Order: sequence, then C-alpha cells, then structure tokens
Amino acid sequence: MIHRTAEARTWTATPYPGVQLSGLRRNDEGGGAALVKVAAGARVPTHEHPGGEDVYVLSGRCVVGALTLTAGDYLWTPPGPAHDLTALEDTLLFVNTPRGVKVVE
Repeated sequence: MIHRTAEARTWTATPYPGVQLSGLRRNDEGGGAALVKVAAGARVPTHEHPGGEDVYVLSGRCVVGALTLTAGDYLWTPPGPAHDLTALEDTLLFVNTPRGVKVVE
C-alpha cells in the first residue's frame, strides 16, 4: 500500500507555466498517478499516452482536445491519440498514466 496524506503533499513546478504536479505513485513502466494543478489560462502542450490516460476533474474547468470537462467529469484516452489541455479556470485533476506521457509539441 501507498498512503499519501494531504498534509504532507508537495507540489512541483513543471516546465509549463501555471502547471504543477504532486506525484502519488510511480510504476516500473514510467507511469503512475498524480494530482495536477493547472492555473486559469495555462496550457499543457500536445502530448500522448502510450498506455492510455485516466483523468478525473476534482475542481475547475478545462478543455482537453475538443472536450470541455468540469468538476466530476471522467475522461479515458486510449493509447495513441495526442491532445493538449487548457484550463478555463483554476483546475485540479487526478491523472493516471500507466505508461507515462510523451510530449509531441
């Protein structure tokens, strides 16, 4: 088991302005689970997920590809399709990427 408390949570800046990451779990295939904070107006560049991607929107509103997601929405992206993400307001996501992320932009 892995237990991460909210009190011990730390956030790391990514190379993308306004995007922060708090890792929850890593696996042996370069993937894992994380919380991702995206500030209003910030963008995650076009990327793909060799093992697919689960996204659950905890709060906020964002656009992934052509879809607008709001708090409570779930999105599964199968391996292959590339997409970006833009936050329409401050957004908090739970993301699971079994085989990691490959930025293609």
